[in-house]
Amino acid sequence: MNNDKATKIKKQVSISGQEKEVNVRNYRLTVNLANMLKGLDYPADKDTIVNSVIGRNTDKIISELLGRIEDKVYNNASEVVHATGLVKEYQ
Repeated sequence: MNNDKATKIKKQVSISGQEKEVNVRNYRLTVNLANMLKGLDYPADKDTIVNSVIGRNTDKIISELLGRIEDKVYNNASEVVHATGLVKEYQ
């Protein structure tokens, strides 16, 4: 690698905010919940989300986690998963 290219790469690496670390508490639950949230029309409120998932959910833990999310409108599945606390982002 030439020096010019190496210098550019070093500059890119030093830019803050380029990467996000994610802490996933439970991969199985996170994937199952994300799959259950597919196809839901967003934005959606808590009641719509809970009612949609309960019909397809056999996992008691997921039902409990959704029951605890804030009563608000969510714009996408990622917001819902984050609201359950299964995924946290660190910068």
